[in-house]
Amino acid sequence: MDDQPKLRSDSLLTRRPHFRLLGNELFFMASKEPCKRFSEAEVRFWDLIQQTQSVKAIQEACGEDADSLIREFLRNDFCELIEPTFPSGRRRVLVIEPHADDAALSVGGVMWLRRLECVFVVATLASRSNHTLYHDMGLDHFDIEEVSDMRRRESELFVRMIGGEHLSVGLTDAALRYRDANWTVDYFRRHRMSVRTATSRMADDEEKKRWAAAVRRLLTDIPSAEVWIPLGGPHTDHMLTIDACCEVFQSDPSLAAGRTWRVYQDVPYFSTYSRCMTDAIEAWKGAGVIMKRELIPIDAAFDRKLRLASVYASQNIAAMRKDIEVSARAYRPAAEYAEILWTLRRLPDNFQPSAIMAAKMAEPDRQEAVARWVSANWEAEIVRVLLLTPTGNWATDLKLLCRAFPRARFEVYVTHAAVAEVGDAPSDRVQVRTVMKGTLSWISLSLRFALAMKASPTLFFTGDRRARVARLLSGLWFASDTLVVASMDSLMNALRARRDSLSLGMVN
Repeated sequence: MDDQPKLRSDSLLTRRPHFRLLGNELFFMASKEPCKRFSEAEVRFWDLIQQTQSVKAIQEACGEDADSLIREFLRNDFCELIEPTFPSGRRRVLVIEPHADDAALSVGGVMWLRRLECVFVVATLASRSNHTLYHDMGLDHFDIEEVSDMRRRESELFVRMIGGEHLSVGLTDAALRYRDANWTVDYFRRHRMSVRTATSRMADDEEKKRWAAAVRRLLTDIPSAEVWIPLGGPHTDHMLTIDACCEVFQSDPSLAAGRTWRVYQDVPYFSTYSRCMTDAIEAWKGAGVIMKRELIPIDAAFDRKLRLASVYASQNIAAMRKDIEVSARAYRPAAEYAEILWTLRRLPDNFQPSAIMAAKMAEPDRQEAVARWVSANWEAEIVRVLLLTPTGNWATDLKLLCRAFPRARFEVYVTHAAVAEVGDAPSDRVQVRTVMKGTLSWISLSLRFALAMKASPTLFFTGDRRARVARLLSGLWFASDTLVVASMDSLMNALRARRDSLSLGMVN
């Protein structure tokens, strides 16, 4: 924002929700150190803006100091200026976002440019959250109610700045679904990698039903001329959102009728996963989706977009700045900065974006290898499981493994990062062994397997980055039938398919 904004007397001034004043010291959220020590005039000014005030009211109360105080507080991101009125008769646009901040990050520029013609109703699906920037610092700030309330107030401020409305739908985000309780710092540190992995795992059918039901309620209760939905990034909540929207679009045509449906590109994911996002569009078109792209220049609104996004200061928005800019500049020279909307013209029947993307990203030969390995070893008495990284959903994974291999005991070898997750799902059929950090530890373990008297079928879960190394290591114990998987979802899908086929055979 301009360091010297024009101060219209009827503009409204409201404080940001992240600060608390103790005496004359101002603290940001859970910080133990003050970010500012106020003068008497600043304390008086802060007290005034606890309730929204007009610039005129502040000028009358603070006299000749008013304008300099307002500008200083705006520069320090302590407060925001809000337009006092918006035109009547604006077109209603329902913007569905997975998390608080996704709409601002993805289409904040377009929303600002169209604020005088559109009333944006921003609906946050996963509004129950414990995620803040303190996670990255390893600090204690995990109270679900407190964090959810903070993120809700950030969204309310964002929509006030664009003359819109906000709704918190109340679903639980993926990280918190990993364990829905107030975490401690120690718990988070031990489960950090598992929580991160959990956000990329496919949601189960019950969760998909919950999200679809929530979207159906939104479309039933909120009349709108348009509905904007995310393309779906690699985060499970983003895929849940687009799956839910498409399911409702297809199953309840009356809710879709008379509305223009637009898809927006997920930011900041586009910067890091641009190939994934491009593949999504191509996969959609290949599945029969008809959509028209609209490239919208936001040169005049890019600085304002950054300001709008910065309202979500409970998140590490500063760390996203580069990704926001890269995403907005991806379409040069068509525009210096731009955002994209696709207008949906047609969806095929039974269209599920997450399933299509999973099929596109899966390697066909690996899928066949998974099926062969499961079929060949289902009678095994011992199955080795090597977890080079946490699975993010081990308790459920283990249940499926136990059903798929009904006679087996499992020797589970885990890295330090996976110990906590595996330890939280004890089983009398599982023996857990921790592998020390470092490549040498895994080479030593591989040699032990090679020299073992009896071969055992082995599942080697590596995550995305180490599959090639794992395949080289598994060559050392070539007598054992080893399956290397980068995605545990691909194995779990194969196990479910086998379970369902066996159940169907029993019924027939």
